[in-house]
Amino acid sequence: MPSPTPKSQDIRDLVERFHVCRDVWPEYTFINHEKRQIGFELDLSGSHEGGEEHPEPGSEKYLEIYQALVRIAEEVLPSADKDATYHLEPYDQGIHYSPQRGNRPEVILRMRILHREAFERPVDAAEFQYMEILQRRLEEWGIRQQ
Repeated sequence: MPSPTPKSQDIRDLVERFHVCRDVWPEYTFINHEKRQIGFELDLSGSHEGGEEHPEPGSEKYLEIYQALVRIAEEVLPSADKDATYHLEPYDQGIHYSPQRGNRPEVILRMRILHREAFERPVDAAEFQYMEILQRRLEEWGIRQQ
């Protein structure tokens, strides 16, 4: 196995330092009172090492995590293809708690994988293929679903 490049090692260090993991859900909308899956939501979440007793939303520590998540996302996201694309949601400055991860205080970077045009179209092979590539890349960087 080839040795990691400095850039890839930096990303792996961020993943480890902030205990980055991912969650994936279907993205739905309502069209004519009908619920329709139009893509996927992918969340990268990270937590500060050691945690905090009383974390403060929007603090520098949590902004640092968010910036690390953006850097990771920019590195692992495949370029948008002609049919599917992604959108990074703005930082909500909130602290989130997930029972799957022991209710640790964490920051979330939310991404939406949708059609490039006419986003309300039902999910199709383009979004599934994009998500498959993305999940494989996240796994290669050590970012697991938990």
